[in-house]
Amino acid sequence: MIRNYMLLTTTLLMLGCSDPVKVSPDKLPDAYLNQPYQANIEITGGTVVDLNFHSELSNNSFKILPSMAEGGYKDYNLLTVTGTPTRLEPIYIYIAGDTYGTNFPGKRFKKEYTIEVKADK
Repeated sequence: MIRNYMLLTTTLLMLGCSDPVKVSPDKLPDAYLNQPYQANIEITGGTVVDLNFHSELSNNSFKILPSMAEGGYKDYNLLTVTGTPTRLEPIYIYIAGDTYGTNFPGKRFKKEYTIEVKADK
Protein backbone atom coordinates (compact mmCIF):
# COMPACT_ATOMS: atom_id res chain seq x y z
CA MET A 1 0.00 0.00 0.00
CA ILE A 2 2.74 2.45 0.99
CA ARG A 3 4.74 1.47 -2.11
CA ASN A 4 1.77 2.32 -4.37
CA TYR A 5 1.29 5.63 -2.56
CA MET A 6 4.98 6.51 -2.98
CA LEU A 7 4.87 5.61 -6.67
CA LEU A 8 1.78 7.78 -7.22
CA THR A 9 3.27 10.70 -5.27
CA THR A 10 6.57 10.51 -7.18
CA THR A 11 4.76 10.40 -10.52
CA LEU A 12 2.62 13.42 -9.67
CA LEU A 13 5.64 15.39 -8.48
CA MET A 14 7.54 14.63 -11.68
CA LEU A 15 4.62 15.69 -13.85
CA GLY A 16 4.14 18.88 -11.88
CA CYS A 17 7.81 19.86 -12.08
CA SER A 18 8.15 20.07 -15.86
CA ASP A 19 8.22 23.50 -17.50
CA PRO A 20 4.91 24.74 -18.91
CA VAL A 21 4.68 25.51 -22.61
CA LYS A 22 4.55 29.26 -23.25
CA VAL A 23 3.53 30.85 -26.54
CA SER A 24 4.59 34.47 -26.86
CA PRO A 25 3.96 37.27 -27.43
CA ASP A 26 0.51 37.55 -25.87
CA LYS A 27 -0.62 39.88 -28.68
CA LEU A 28 0.70 40.40 -32.21
CA PRO A 29 1.28 43.94 -33.54
CA ASP A 30 -1.27 45.65 -35.77
CA ALA A 31 -0.98 45.39 -39.55
CA TYR A 32 -1.49 48.17 -42.08
CA LEU A 33 -3.47 47.93 -45.29
CA ASN A 34 -1.35 46.98 -48.34
CA GLN A 35 1.86 47.03 -46.25
CA PRO A 36 4.01 43.89 -45.82
CA TYR A 37 3.59 42.39 -42.34
CA GLN A 38 5.98 40.24 -40.35
CA ALA A 39 5.90 39.14 -36.70
CA ASN A 40 7.52 36.33 -34.72
CA ILE A 41 5.89 33.81 -32.39
CA GLU A 42 8.09 31.86 -29.98
CA ILE A 43 7.11 28.62 -28.27
CA THR A 44 9.17 27.69 -25.20
CA GLY A 45 9.01 24.90 -22.62
CA GLY A 46 9.71 22.01 -24.99
CA THR A 47 10.56 21.13 -28.59
CA VAL A 48 7.50 21.33 -30.85
CA VAL A 49 6.64 18.12 -32.74
CA ASP A 50 6.46 19.23 -36.37
CA LEU A 51 4.01 16.47 -37.37
CA ASN A 52 1.53 17.60 -34.68
CA PHE A 53 1.77 21.33 -35.40
CA HIS A 54 -1.42 22.86 -36.80
CA SER A 55 -2.28 26.41 -37.83
CA GLU A 56 -5.30 28.18 -39.29
CA LEU A 57 -5.41 31.70 -40.73
CA SER A 58 -8.50 33.65 -41.79
CA ASN A 59 -6.66 35.47 -44.60
CA ASN A 60 -5.17 33.45 -47.48
CA SER A 61 -2.47 36.07 -48.12
CA PHE A 62 -0.92 35.32 -44.70
CA LYS A 63 1.35 32.37 -43.85
CA ILE A 64 3.01 30.94 -40.76
CA LEU A 65 6.53 29.77 -41.51
CA PRO A 66 8.84 27.82 -39.21
CA SER A 67 12.43 29.02 -38.88
CA MET A 68 15.29 26.98 -40.30
CA ALA A 69 17.54 25.45 -37.66
CA GLU A 70 21.12 24.22 -37.96
CA GLY A 71 21.19 21.16 -40.15
CA GLY A 72 18.44 22.52 -42.40
CA TYR A 73 15.41 21.18 -40.53
CA LYS A 74 12.30 23.23 -39.77
CA ASP A 75 12.11 24.63 -36.24
CA TYR A 76 8.50 25.06 -35.10
CA ASN A 77 9.57 26.73 -31.84
CA LEU A 78 10.19 29.99 -33.70
CA LEU A 79 7.49 30.91 -36.20
CA THR A 80 7.16 33.91 -38.49
CA VAL A 81 3.79 35.32 -39.52
CA THR A 82 4.02 37.03 -42.91
CA GLY A 83 1.62 38.53 -45.39
CA THR A 84 0.15 41.70 -46.82
CA PRO A 85 -3.38 42.62 -45.73
CA THR A 86 -5.60 43.74 -48.60
CA ARG A 87 -8.83 44.30 -46.65
CA LEU A 88 -9.67 46.32 -43.55
CA GLU A 89 -10.75 43.34 -41.48
CA PRO A 90 -9.06 41.51 -38.62
CA ILE A 91 -6.87 38.49 -39.33
CA TYR A 92 -7.48 35.53 -37.04
CA ILE A 93 -4.71 33.05 -36.31
CA TYR A 94 -4.95 29.75 -34.44
CA ILE A 95 -1.94 27.57 -33.65
CA ALA A 96 -1.85 24.28 -31.76
CA GLY A 97 0.48 21.35 -31.26
CA ASP A 98 2.46 19.19 -28.89
CA THR A 99 5.99 19.12 -27.55
CA TYR A 100 8.21 16.06 -27.42
CA GLY A 101 8.42 14.22 -24.12
CA THR A 102 11.70 13.12 -22.53
CA ASN A 103 11.74 12.27 -18.83
CA PHE A 104 8.39 14.04 -18.70
CA PRO A 105 5.47 13.61 -21.10
CA GLY A 106 5.09 16.13 -23.91
CA LYS A 107 2.70 19.02 -23.46
CA ARG A 108 -0.16 20.26 -25.63
CA PHE A 109 -0.45 23.97 -26.47
CA LYS A 110 -2.84 26.22 -28.36
CA LYS A 111 -3.05 29.94 -28.90
CA GLU A 112 -5.32 32.33 -30.77
CA TYR A 113 -4.32 35.73 -32.11
CA THR A 114 -6.18 38.59 -33.73
CA ILE A 115 -4.21 41.00 -35.89
CA GLU A 116 -6.02 44.30 -36.31
CA VAL A 117 -5.67 45.82 -39.80
CA LYS A 118 -5.53 49.63 -39.90
CA ALA A 119 -5.77 52.02 -42.84
CA ASP A 120 -2.43 53.79 -42.31
CA LYS A 121 0.34 54.37 -39.78
